[in-house]
Amino acid sequence: MSSSHPDGSYTKLYLTIFVFRGQPDVYYKRHVLIYFRSAEDPEFHETVHAIRDDEESPWRVDRVHKKTDWDMSASYLYHCDGGALLVPKGQEMAPVDIMASISVEHREADSGWNCQNFLLEGLKELVAAGYQEQEWYNAVEDALMDLLLDGAVG
Repeated sequence: MSSSHPDGSYTKLYLTIFVFRGQPDVYYKRHVLIYFRSAEDPEFHETVHAIRDDEESPWRVDRVHKKTDWDMSASYLYHCDGGALLVPKGQEMAPVDIMASISVEHREADSGWNCQNFLLEGLKELVAAGYQEQEWYNAVEDALMDLLLDGAVG
């Protein structure tokens, strides 16, 4: 990755992927989101996920711009370490914006597409943008799949 910041300084963003119980709690109904934070900037907390109101509603991207204790949610199950990204200082929102830019339009309910696909597509885009390597994506996808399947019904 090349730095566009004059002094080449970077901010390290940490990613955590949270998994929540589905209704019914089968792996493909489990909800996921990605949470970004920075140790260098204790005020930097960003969440991105795809949600919808019910099975018939269209998907939409939801963003939360504050510290959130997702593990305190009643439907929280697990989380996995999504590793870290080095981002040129001043461009900390760029990876968050990449995740949030994944299209949710025309993702009909019967297509099998869900918030898990949204998250994985976003992680692939982070790789394509040069923030991480394919090996990182593979490791995070494997860890996430293990969590999605762990204890799920059916």
